[in-house]
Amino acid sequence: MAAEYWLYGDIPPGPIKASVITDIKTVPDIIKKFKSKVFSIGPYITKLSEITAPDLIDRVISLALASGGRIATSSPAVVKALDAKGIKNYDIEFLLELARKALKRGAELIVFVGHFYSYEWLILNYLKHYAPDIKTLTLEPYAQPNATWTLASLPLPIWYKNICSLEEMLKKGTA
Repeated sequence: MAAEYWLYGDIPPGPIKASVITDIKTVPDIIKKFKSKVFSIGPYITKLSEITAPDLIDRVISLALASGGRIATSSPAVVKALDAKGIKNYDIEFLLELARKALKRGAELIVFVGHFYSYEWLILNYLKHYAPDIKTLTLEPYAQPNATWTLASLPLPIWYKNICSLEEMLKKGTA
């Protein structure tokens, strides 16, 4: 049984709230379960990279590629990193645009990382109520109550270690 999100005031009325993932080892199974997935990398990833480690953007890109998902981003730093790696299969797309088009494109899972908390909260709330067939997973350092699955809120050094572990687990699974 998954842990429940405990800040009830953060959750709009309704029975649906996030399942909190306390063990990073369960995330690859969730990601592999879905065929059509989108990794949404937001502009806050640059701030997280400044605080945690300079290679965070590269690790998140590697994680997205290892999962077999399509990358969508609105961050100039991520676009620059993708172009530097020679990766052409990505979309420059703002989060609201991604959420509106996800159902039409047949996305089964959207993975969020590097977004501003309040904006992501609103988009996840929209997806939860108006596109319930799309499952959501947040790999943020703070829990998101409107996602289908969310990581527990963690200090940034521990969160960064979890992202590194997740990257390695996904790479091993595809090798």
